[in-house]
Amino acid sequence: MAAPSDHERRLAHQGVRKSLGAYYTPPDVVGGVLDLALEPLLAERAAIGHEAVAALRVIDPACGTGNFLVAVAHRITSTLVALGVDAAEAADAGVRCVHGIEVEASTAETCRASLSTLSPSFADEQVVRGDALLDAATASEGRYDLVVGNPPFLSRLGSKTARSVSEAKALRNRFGDAVAAYTDPATIFLALGHRLARPDGGVFALIEPISILSARDAAGVRRAVVADAALTDLWVIGNGVFDAAVEVCAPVLVRGASGDRTRLFAGRTRVPCPVVASPRPDEASWSRLLAAQGGLPVRSLQAQGTLAELATATADFRDQYYGLAPHVVDRASEAPGWPRLVTVGLIDPAALGWGHRLTRFNKASYLHPRVDLAALDPKLAAWAASRLVPKVLLATQTRVLEAVVDAEGSLLPSVPVISVVAPLADLWRVGAVLTCPAVALEASRRHLGSGRNARSMRLRAQEVLELPLPADREA
Repeated sequence: MAAPSDHERRLAHQGVRKSLGAYYTPPDVVGGVLDLALEPLLAERAAIGHEAVAALRVIDPACGTGNFLVAVAHRITSTLVALGVDAAEAADAGVRCVHGIEVEASTAETCRASLSTLSPSFADEQVVRGDALLDAATASEGRYDLVVGNPPFLSRLGSKTARSVSEAKALRNRFGDAVAAYTDPATIFLALGHRLARPDGGVFALIEPISILSARDAAGVRRAVVADAALTDLWVIGNGVFDAAVEVCAPVLVRGASGDRTRLFAGRTRVPCPVVASPRPDEASWSRLLAAQGGLPVRSLQAQGTLAELATATADFRDQYYGLAPHVVDRASEAPGWPRLVTVGLIDPAALGWGHRLTRFNKASYLHPRVDLAALDPKLAAWAASRLVPKVLLATQTRVLEAVVDAEGSLLPSVPVISVVAPLADLWRVGAVLTCPAVALEASRRHLGSGRNARSMRLRAQEVLELPLPADREA
């Protein structure tokens, strides 16, 4: 039987690794998660006696080749040996504690082979082949002391990884409103972990993409899991964990716990960060935990009302992006019908880099990107006309809010730039709000991690309008 690393390479060679989300977990990350999630359980059970330790039930609902399960069995075995249990007997007990679910047949077989080397007491039935999200029969809900693992990271938008209509309906039937149309499958696994953990102290800890902390479509899962569980720890692991380019974190939750504080850790070495108040079910996001982990200060703003009182905001779509692509040229000189095109990369706080630095648009570089309005089809021309009005242009995927005022209405936004439109008398006030450091700090506490990484934000148009206005409007 192939070793786990060989098996991973074989899946990549077969071209199915990405569609399965088969990026297995490095030993140091496995160890770090188990330090946070398993060790407290082992200490609690060890204080009672070896029989309590041997009674632990642990499941990985997306076990892959068994990296987590093998490590769990080793730790349980070591604890039993330390309590005076014979080594062979301890190994038998340790391997009997673990259970797994795996959707891919050869991967499940690799996991079984890895566990069978630990003890002859391992039974193949302990690793079940199936889709843990869709098939409730693969594991009993509410019975496990620890649910742990690294679920597959699959795009809901990719043609090879998107759920079918019937599968999406089945997920909604099982998890209810916690699952939205574009909830990441890895996020749904956290909801599953909540279901599988026993309600009186069961722990669930799964490696998740950083977007779980702030993504709109993860909000239902966040609400559901903290409704009756405490987020005791959040490990922001970062990037470089897997070949897949994604930043990850590991939330550790305990069902039935009443704790109101969350410990934060950063980086592969698990550096301790400030302890913060645990998230509540009514919180829109958990971005403030990322802000605290990143050392951002907590400030109470003198605010009253929101930007929606002064402005409207619009985010455009890919149709406009690709529709403009054939009609963009590099042209320095001004001319009627040739507005400047502004990308996210050209917007700095209260400054525009157009004509001063290169920008990328549709895989090409421009120093003076302009759009030929006369060449646009009627629908796209009408869209362009609606954008060529006085406005504030707000960049997304940024560390702070970056915005420029277009008082003349001469700039055409490129997706995903957000257009914030207000009466001319209020335009500079809106620009002042969107470039205010205090507002940027508040935006970070609400939306950090919603961009491509843990240090960037990507606000939706509605979220821009929910940003605060100063209580002292004259100031």
